[in-house]
Amino acid sequence: MAKKKLVRLKRKLLFLLKVLEPVLKSYSGIFFLPNPRVGLILFLLTLIDPNIGLSGLLAVVSTFLFAKFLGFQRTLISLDYYIYNPLLVGLGIGFLFKLSPLTGVLIVIASILTFLLTFTLSNIFGYYLRLPVLSLPFVLVSTVVYLASFKYSNLFVYYLYPHVGLDIFQSLPLWLKGFLNSLGAVVFYPHPLVGLLLFLILLRFSPILSVLAVVGYYSGTLFTAYLMGSTYQAFGDISAFNYILIAMALGGVFLIPHPRSYLIALIGVLAAVPVVQASEVFFQTYGIPIFAIPFNVIVLLTVYTLLVLGYRYLTPYYWGTPEKTLDYFISYTKRFPLTGREIGLPFSGQWTVWQGFDGEWTHKGAWKYALDFVITDEEGKTYRGSGLHLTDYYAFRKPVLSPVSGTVVEVVDGFPDNPPGEADKENNWGNYVLIYDWRGFYVLLCHFAQNSIKVKKGDRVERGTLLGLCGNSGYSPQPHIHMHVQLLPKVGSPTVPFVIDSYIAEGKQFFDYSVPKKGERVEAFFPDKVLQQKFNLLIEDSFEFLYRDGEKEKRVKLKVEMAPDGTFYLKEGTSKLFFGQKFGVFYCYSLQGDSEILKLLFATLSKLPMNLNRQLMWRDSIPLSALLQFRWKSLVYFAASLYHRLLNIENRYRSKTPLKFTVKGEYLGLTSEGEVKISNEGKFVEEVSLKVANKNLSLKRV
Repeated sequence: MAKKKLVRLKRKLLFLLKVLEPVLKSYSGIFFLPNPRVGLILFLLTLIDPNIGLSGLLAVVSTFLFAKFLGFQRTLISLDYYIYNPLLVGLGIGFLFKLSPLTGVLIVIASILTFLLTFTLSNIFGYYLRLPVLSLPFVLVSTVVYLASFKYSNLFVYYLYPHVGLDIFQSLPLWLKGFLNSLGAVVFYPHPLVGLLLFLILLRFSPILSVLAVVGYYSGTLFTAYLMGSTYQAFGDISAFNYILIAMALGGVFLIPHPRSYLIALIGVLAAVPVVQASEVFFQTYGIPIFAIPFNVIVLLTVYTLLVLGYRYLTPYYWGTPEKTLDYFISYTKRFPLTGREIGLPFSGQWTVWQGFDGEWTHKGAWKYALDFVITDEEGKTYRGSGLHLTDYYAFRKPVLSPVSGTVVEVVDGFPDNPPGEADKENNWGNYVLIYDWRGFYVLLCHFAQNSIKVKKGDRVERGTLLGLCGNSGYSPQPHIHMHVQLLPKVGSPTVPFVIDSYIAEGKQFFDYSVPKKGERVEAFFPDKVLQQKFNLLIEDSFEFLYRDGEKEKRVKLKVEMAPDGTFYLKEGTSKLFFGQKFGVFYCYSLQGDSEILKLLFATLSKLPMNLNRQLMWRDSIPLSALLQFRWKSLVYFAASLYHRLLNIENRYRSKTPLKFTVKGEYLGLTSEGEVKISNEGKFVEEVSLKVANKNLSLKRV
């Protein structure tokens, strides 16, 4: 009976947490840490002054209820910026006015106005500029409210009277007190104790953000002091919180932590100094603060400029902290270096790369992203006998297959094949097929044999469709297949990078999202249908395992669910392991949460080609957060932000029975070994195990 009550209580707490999650995230989102635990701490922190704390809470609750009234879906409301902008407005009104029924009405109205403005601006900025809305709605509405308050004589002006007194920090040095006051000013409480508590929160949940906060504040204020000739004025200006936010946003949130990103953040802080001073001169005329105007201006201008320039370290997806974002960015860029332009090999059987990217002959300049393929024998020769005749060449009149699914947009088929050793310089591409891939690019295949092409303009082709036969037309001294990708429909347009989605090199090494090198013998990878079906996990599929961590044991149940965007994940508690099959490979993509069980699955099943009938080897890159029993992660993350190679953590697989693999971290001294046993009868795996840090971890089906 007691156990049932405990289960019911647990369910109620989980439901309450789920309801409160978007509210708590609105608090933590102010400091770029969308975490309910951080949000709860910040909420309690605002209650140091109940007038400010309750005003902020009223703003959040009224905004949430208004959004529900309008019919907003829960997933949309959970986006923290929809709620933290009204929250900031509520905190600002609570800082200025004493809470009363009239003030409460003003908070509700201002919060609703902020929500509407946030929704409108976020759609405009996102659609036209691909920019975040930041706290711009808060700045605009707060400015309106503060200006309008000059005519609201029925409101009790709160900041003219003493707030909660905390005087034990007043003897701090000015340089330290100024930093803590500015940090506290972010939540409208410019006091050293509040600032200290906020800094400790940053230090606990993101050391990178805490360091950026310190560097941003002191670089901005010292530059201000140098321009003004007064350190007292510089350190006494709480508007310096803009420098803190700019450094955190540019150095760790919207840009991937990296030495170049840190330099950009520093430049942004220095550029904000005159913006802060100019804003103060203007806004002090009306007796109101400058809020976060400099922060919004500098960050939006910088991010937009880097977006247009294609800056390499722009954050594609923020994982909640700069550390996790850095971790996933490094592993993801190694795993999937180019997504959206993955194509297959244009042949069956084993061929050899004759000329690769930026090759020594014709793959130069605008046409350097191209591959040439020939067939070679054991001696590396491309022909039998004397090689004086086209029929001596192994590749001559071999089938050429479509590497993509799309539409044939142009075909040329009438040029004769050149005798071996000669080339047609007038008709460079010879006989060719140009295919428009429905993902938005064109694939050109050249040098077909005369009158051998089997498709015509307008035909829809699938991957593997027979296009024609390999020949020696155009600028081609021997029969071979030329393949490249271009963005324009005109034949001969500049080439762009692409990758081969999956292939086998030298008969044993499996590659995906890679480009084969000159001299490599490659062949297409074909998945095993039976194995594919075993890993075709569907909604409502569930699996029970016995989890062992050394001597400890517990039964766990994993369930397959689908996210709103159509992706699938295994769920254990509140944690989610996202997975999927693509190009005949099973991938674990990412992990949300701290489940040790899902971490073990991620570390053991990060990449699994769906054909283990051959003795294959392959590698994968996994994030540090997927590893268990690893200490000092925060320190490693900070060091890795300065030198990304620290997070080069590889899974090296060998397809034996059972499947064996080794986890290696070259710079971290990591070496772990494990095994994977595929289920013989049902779906998924029978058992996975990993030896790490002198411990044996395993999951076994029950």
